[in-house]
Order: sequence, then structure tokens, then C-alpha cells
Amino acid sequence: MTDSPSAINLMLSQLELAMQDGLPREHLQKLLRDAPPSRTSVTAASADRISLLIDAAGVVISQNSAAVQTLGLSLGMSIAEVAWSPESAQCFFDLIAGSDAPVPLPVSKSDGKAAFLMGIRTEQGGNIELSEVVRGIDQSLLSGLASSIGLTRSEVQALEGVIAGKSAEDVAADLNRKPSTVRQLIKDLMAKMGVHTQQQLISTVYSMSLMARREHSLAQVRAPNGDTPKGATLRIATTGKLGLHQIGISDGMPVLLFHGAIFGIAGHEGLRAAAEILGLNIMAPERPGYGHTPLPSGGDVVDLACDQAVEILDTMGIDRAILLCHEIGTLYGVRFAHRHKDRVAAIVAAPTTPPMQSWSQTADMPKRHRIHAWAAQNLPELMDKFVGLGLAQIARKGIDVLPKLVFDGCDFDQKMLMRPEMSMALQEAFSLAWAQEGAGFRMDMRLTNLNWQSEIAKVQVPVLCLHGKESLTVSAMAVARLAADLPYGYFHQVENAGHSMPLSHTAYILRQVSALARDCGLSPKLCEAPSLFDRPVSVTARSQQ
Repeated sequence: MTDSPSAINLMLSQLELAMQDGLPREHLQKLLRDAPPSRTSVTAASADRISLLIDAAGVVISQNSAAVQTLGLSLGMSIAEVAWSPESAQCFFDLIAGSDAPVPLPVSKSDGKAAFLMGIRTEQGGNIELSEVVRGIDQSLLSGLASSIGLTRSEVQALEGVIAGKSAEDVAADLNRKPSTVRQLIKDLMAKMGVHTQQQLISTVYSMSLMARREHSLAQVRAPNGDTPKGATLRIATTGKLGLHQIGISDGMPVLLFHGAIFGIAGHEGLRAAAEILGLNIMAPERPGYGHTPLPSGGDVVDLACDQAVEILDTMGIDRAILLCHEIGTLYGVRFAHRHKDRVAAIVAAPTTPPMQSWSQTADMPKRHRIHAWAAQNLPELMDKFVGLGLAQIARKGIDVLPKLVFDGCDFDQKMLMRPEMSMALQEAFSLAWAQEGAGFRMDMRLTNLNWQSEIAKVQVPVLCLHGKESLTVSAMAVARLAADLPYGYFHQVENAGHSMPLSHTAYILRQVSALARDCGLSPKLCEAPSLFDRPVSVTARSQQ
């Protein structure tokens, strides 16, 4: 069997038959043998703007399709290979090592043209985000400028063309106007802007754009107490290597994050900003199988993650924390809460992944999600193959294909994750999974389809179970049933949210974390306030406000 779409679709259709009517085990084993290898070449998709994620040494760990096409780099190669010169690459690394400000890197595209990438390190000692510097002006800034100096629609269109580097003739062709008309529009623009040359016009607008972007970036990352963002720290725990991210402020309200499979950890700008504004100290260890944290060959991976989390709290002198759990992180949070009940004030699961009690929970899922769930339960080796194929496809095509691969049949979540502001979070999520060739992701697919209902009654803290109303990948009824079975469980559906809630509703989720922490008597740093578990909090009423 080849790795063509028709061959893979045939395999999926046979699995669908197996779900419905049952196929002999021998036939399923043949499907597994015939499945295409994970590491195959694919054709890159198209994108407009180069975007990459590199580690501190400059090694490419994730990229979008534009980077794949125009730079010709593969994962594991160094960004220095496309820099203008060894000197320019070394200068970039020297500058960014000693600063948290953006640093430019000149690169050469595969077609010989030049480009500038802007690099920024969002976490101290962490990965570096690289984005292409493109000509243009933000639409909101352009709208404000047009209103303030009275630009006509034609003048706005001419200004956009000039800023994009087009000649008067090119702008005229785009607008179906005469070149002489466009030249007059440009003269009118210069008069209204108070400049005398076209070069001055361009530089003035560029200065406005840079100032607006700089102020926006500062507003996003400025911490209330001036703390430097921390994170991406490699620790040596008693259980071995452990990657740890810290987000927010060091003396803030303690939050222990059990991350999900596809949302990254600290790559989302909105998470960092909201954590700082709300005064949270989010500690997010990389779960076993992701990033730096190895997946053991034996033993219980959930117990291991809980042991590592306790060690983090002990090291930081934190007695109790709120648990924030993304998707399958729900299981980790539940296990942690009943194993270490004195260390947990409450749990917020967003989105919630409930135990798989019945196959009926998949009834409303899109076909491919049902097939994957069935394969994870009945033929996990084949599910592992699906995961490997998906990761290989992302590695070859770029991160742009991730929304389609993960949320096939879920239009709402696909569109949400295709927004430009989600790019770096997805890049980080992929790099975390790819670091160990999907070991953690494959484990998550198995855990997602387990029935861990027996653990629920042991959780004696408030648990807020959030579910996106637009989600098609998880049964709302199953989440509501989980909340009802928990001794102190609360269920709330979030409007205009899907399974991608951690990225689309970041601030909303952290507000729930902050409010629940206060309700439970949790205080910053050592958190020695008495427990209020004897009076269940009215989470549902608060979350509906």
C-alpha cells in the first residue's frame, strides 16, 4: 500500500466496516502490515509568511509551509544554513542571547531573494520564534490614519500599494486606473502626511507601524511587578530529566498545569499576558513523552507525571495549588487530586476529557474521530501508525496542516486554529510531540479511550468541568455525567468555544482559575489558608456571569 490519499482513505473505510460489522483479527493485522511508513515525503502546501520555531542552538524544531517552501530547511537543520553569512548568524545569536527584545536575522530564500526574519525569545532560555518581516500596514492602524487625516478610499488603496513596494504603474494596474491618476493620488497623500518625497511617506508609515507593534508587544508581556518571564527550564528530578515552563509571576497564585496534546504550553501569547494580569504563577511540566521529559518503558505514566509535579511543588515551597487541566490532562489532574489531596485546592478542566465508559460517547463525533477512537481501543498499533503518519506530514508540509489533521470534520475548531495568532502555539505543540517522535501523543490517544471512572469518587475537591458548546470531538453528555459523578463537580458549557478552548478562550479559563482559587481560600506563594472544602463553591453561577 502506498501513502497516497486514496490508499489511506481505503484503509479508513475498511476500519469503518470493522467498527460496524466486525472484521477478523487477521484482516486487521493485514491492515497494520500494509499501512504506509510514517516517514514519507509529501508536497508542501502554500502559505504567505515565513514562520519558524528554533531552539537556543538555532536548530529548526517547527515551521510553517511557507518556511518549508521558501527556505528549504528540514527539521533538525540549523537556521544558520540560510543566513546571509556565518557572521550575520553569529551576530543574531549573540544579540538575542543577551536581550528579550526582537532581533533581525537576514536570510536567503531558495530562489535567491533576500528576506528578514524577526526573532524573539518569549521565555528566558527558551525557544526562539522567527517570523518574516513583510511590507504592509496593519488594517486597524490604516483605518485610524485614514480617519485622522481624511484619506479617500482611492488614497487608502494607493497607500497600501506604495507601502507594499509597488510602483505607480503596478498600483494603477491593480486598481484599474491610469498611472497618472495614481501618481496624483500619491502626491495628495504626501501633502496630507506633511512629507515631500515618496521615501519620506514610506518611512513615516513604517515608523508608525513599528511603534504600534512595539507598544502592543510591550502591553502583552509587561508583568505587573516587572518579573522576567521564566520557563523552558530543564530540570533533573529524582525520576530523571524534566522540562518545566513557568508562566506569569513568581510570587503569584500557584497553578499547576497538566497540558493537553495539541495546544502547546507557553507558546500562546494570550496565556502569558493573562497569567501576568491575573497574578498567577503557572507551573507547567512537560508530561512524559513530550519535549525533554522521557516516556518510561514501563510503569504508570500518569503516576510518574504526578510524582514529578509533587517534586516541583516541593522544590518551590508551595503547599497547595489550583490544577488546570487541558483535555487528557483531566485524567492527570484527577489522579493527582486523590493521590495528593492535601496539595490541591480545586481543579479546572478546560476542555474536559471524560473517561470512556461507553462506545455511545462517540456517536456524535465526525467519522474519522470515531475511527481513531475505535482503533485506539481495538488495535493500538494501528493508531500509533496514524499518529506517526500525521506527525510526518506536519514535518514535511509545515504546521499549517495540523488543524485539518486533528480536527477533520470539525469546521469550528479548524477555523479557530487556522487563525494567524494561533501559529506559534501550534508550532510549540508540534515541537513538543516531535521531540520524542510522538511517544507522548500516542500514549495520550490510548489514555483518552480508557475508562477511569473508578477514580472519580476519590476526588474530594471542587472540579469545574468546562466544555465548548461547538465541540464535536467530546460528548457534552459524558462531560456533564462526569461532573455529576464527582463529589464536588460542576459542569458549564462555554458559548462560541470548541475543543480548541485553551487557545481561543485563554483569558476566560484563567479567570475561572483565579476566581475558584479565591473561593477555595487559596492565597499566593505558600498558600497556607484553611481549607473551605466543607462548603462547595457555586462555580456554575459564577461562570455564567
